[in-house]
Amino acid sequence: MDFSPEFCIEKTIEASNKKYKCLQDLVLLTMAQTEAISEEGMDGLEKLINEKQIKIDEINRIDEDFKMYFNFLKQKLGINRLDEIDASQLKGAKELKQITGQIMELLDEINKLEKQNYAKAKSLMDEFGAKLRQIREGKKLNDTYYNSGASLTPPAYFLDKKK
Repeated sequence: MDFSPEFCIEKTIEASNKKYKCLQDLVLLTMAQTEAISEEGMDGLEKLINEKQIKIDEINRIDEDFKMYFNFLKQKLGINRLDEIDASQLKGAKELKQITGQIMELLDEINKLEKQNYAKAKSLMDEFGAKLRQIREGKKLNDTYYNSGASLTPPAYFLDKKK
């Protein structure tokens, strides 16, 4: 395949715009996940995680398209990184740099939200673990008390043998 640099930039911009839209959706899902964790409503959490995985899979497919066209572009222009492109010389290069910058900002935002969610979820899991240990200890104490309570009544040693 022999693509012109302008065609490759057009396709990478197209892929970047799709990725940006998917990342915006991912931010919304992550915020909903934060809300679900905060409310301790784990019911909707699994659904949100599944929806996020679908978006992540879609982003991975978009990244493959981007990578293919960007590799063609690098080969045509003899560059290694996006910032090496002279935006004044190539139509669409400025827009490509701008959208990739916006994507990086969204990725940073998602990363921060994910770290917060992880900390909240870990705290919640620790809290549930502590409650579960208390329940187990209480059950063990209860079982011990009632089982040993039966042995506290003295056995009957004396039998009445009247005839």
